[in-house]
Amino acid sequence: MKLLKQFYKSNRHVKLAVILAPLLAIGGYILAGVILDEKIEKQPGTAKAMTLQPDCHLLTDVCELLHREIAANIVIEEKQGKYLVYLATSVPVRRALLSIGDTDPAIMVTRGTAKAWKLVLQQPITEGTPVRLVLIGDKHQYFAEIPANR
Repeated sequence: MKLLKQFYKSNRHVKLAVILAPLLAIGGYILAGVILDEKIEKQPGTAKAMTLQPDCHLLTDVCELLHREIAANIVIEEKQGKYLVYLATSVPVRRALLSIGDTDPAIMVTRGTAKAWKLVLQQPITEGTPVRLVLIGDKHQYFAEIPANR
């Protein structure tokens, strides 16, 4: 109570400083985070994680992966005993790599443009096997791990 009385008796400059100091500190903290985040985003060669959409069922449906800068759709189809993995991206990428389980990554082949890719698999993907995708763009690399489920 004594402190509150002293605050009201102080001059207006002190009152203004007491009120504005916490606001300026919070604003500076937020601004520093935004500026540093932009600098990190602009660094070439940065690996960025893509997030899975909640309705991602790789073995039966299209699976959508998102990042602020890129979106990708991946789907698996069976044709004549072979399994085809199709990938479509929102921006062109230089390379696309796909790894199933503990195998070495396989390089996907373009389907005419740098936004459409495919890979032919000889064996089916079993349920529960992790599928890892890496997209290499001009400046950044994007990666995702997709659980193979129905």
